[in-house]
Amino acid sequence: MKGSAKPGFARGVAALLGGMGWLLKTPTAWPWAAVPFLVAIALVGGLGALTYVYVPGLVAARWGGDDAWYAAAGLFFVQVVAVLSGWIASVLVGLGLAQPLSGPALERLVRDQERALGLPARAPTRLLVDVWRSLQSLLVGYAWGLPSLALLFVLSLAVPAAAPVLVPLKLAVTAAMVAWDFCDYPLSVRGVPVGARVTILRQHFRALLGFGLGLALASLVPLLLFALLPVGVVGATRLVHEFTAYEPGAGDENV
Repeated sequence: MKGSAKPGFARGVAALLGGMGWLLKTPTAWPWAAVPFLVAIALVGGLGALTYVYVPGLVAARWGGDDAWYAAAGLFFVQVVAVLSGWIASVLVGLGLAQPLSGPALERLVRDQERALGLPARAPTRLLVDVWRSLQSLLVGYAWGLPSLALLFVLSLAVPAAAPVLVPLKLAVTAAMVAWDFCDYPLSVRGVPVGARVTILRQHFRALLGFGLGLALASLVPLLLFALLPVGVVGATRLVHEFTAYEPGAGDENV
């Protein structure tokens, strides 16, 4: 039986802002909120440092023993390129792993926000379960989001005149991917199966789009996205609570 009015675009935006407000006035949540950013910095910095220390020596070991000046110059150039390539790879790998590795902290924020909303406490889960849930969310979102973005990219190259239509579509797909990623945390904590999560979020696509739009714009700046991860997770918890207020039982376990 449906309860309150169905959340729309404006409620999605309000949930994001509400999550930001709750975090700002809840100091006990700040240590958990800092985890994704600190993990990203540690991974990127650590991998980058390993690249700087070991890659030049590995390149030199394979280069050969010619002492001519041009050989030395060539070796230096290749070492610089290899280190820069390694740093780029470090950023990609570090940012890619930071979110799933921060899963336990983000799910702690979900539970804290649910408690603040007056919802019953949920049973804690093991560390590996939290990490796997976060990784699963990324994989599901990428499985449909990346092919959609690739198709829109190809269409924009093939039909440049369609840019006024394709650009908003790209933004909408990106917003939906980001919103799915964040809303998956509270739904996962509730024990909702993946198929049911997809159904719930599809039924509330307008609210999802409003919520994800701001986060999608922020995701264009990688490190800013990790600073906003806690805001998104808390906001998503508030939004999922509104979904269940509209349709009680929709976000319960084993739906």
